[in-house]
Amino acid sequence: METVTMEQLLQAEEEKIRGEIRADTTVDQDRMQSVSRLKETLAQALLRYNAANSGNQARQAIADSMTAAIQDACGFLLAGTAEKEISNRPLRAGAIISLLCSVICCLSSLLLFAQKVSFLLGCILMVLAIFLAFLSGRLWYGEREVHVRTGLDADTVWKTLKKTSATMDRKIDRLCELEDARILEAQNSAGESQQKISTEELNLLGDLLEGLYSDNGEFSLRQLRKIKPYLQHQGIELEDYTANNAEMFDILPSKKEAVTLRPALLEGETLLLAGKATELER
Repeated sequence: METVTMEQLLQAEEEKIRGEIRADTTVDQDRMQSVSRLKETLAQALLRYNAANSGNQARQAIADSMTAAIQDACGFLLAGTAEKEISNRPLRAGAIISLLCSVICCLSSLLLFAQKVSFLLGCILMVLAIFLAFLSGRLWYGEREVHVRTGLDADTVWKTLKKTSATMDRKIDRLCELEDARILEAQNSAGESQQKISTEELNLLGDLLEGLYSDNGEFSLRQLRKIKPYLQHQGIELEDYTANNAEMFDILPSKKEAVTLRPALLEGETLLLAGKATELER
């Protein structure tokens, strides 16, 4: 049966996720609500994923761990800041020119009124002066407020979520493969440890038992001589007693010269079994 993936479960919710994020951004203007929706979507997908893999506890545990980490990481969507910026308008030459023209027109109008040259022309110049003064004010240096509104891009969020779910599926599969390989190796090791003794060991034990049951001393000694090459084949060396290796032996006092009663068994530099030897009692 095909394994259900997190990517498939989230893919089924694509339109819903996109629509909710767009609504949160354009209508509610609440990024916290979008983060909560994403966490809830991941939680619901995890529930369905675990239900589809109810017989695989390892896969469930890995998915739960990854989902929990991603849910906490959703908080990074709130890390951005939005501040009101104020930018200064540059001083425009047109404002100064309009102001000067307004003053000139105003003075010319007053001059015409004072000399009674042309009342109509004076009125026209006065109106023109007022218009130029207004235009100069519009063009004059001032401050401009810039309002910044932040939100989440639904398409970008969805693409990131989809990519994240694909990565989750890939990592879950890989970890499950490693876990299966570990379990198989452990089972093989346990099987090897529980395996019965080898044919070589059985033959050796059979020969020794034959010597015991035959009650034939010479035959028994011949069979016992097979033990030394067998141990050497297993990587175990036999060390006879000397004055230089006395620390590897249990020494028994004797009235006769030093004799090795049992050789010491070594594997490399490791002493597996201390030997026994006699030493002349002084």
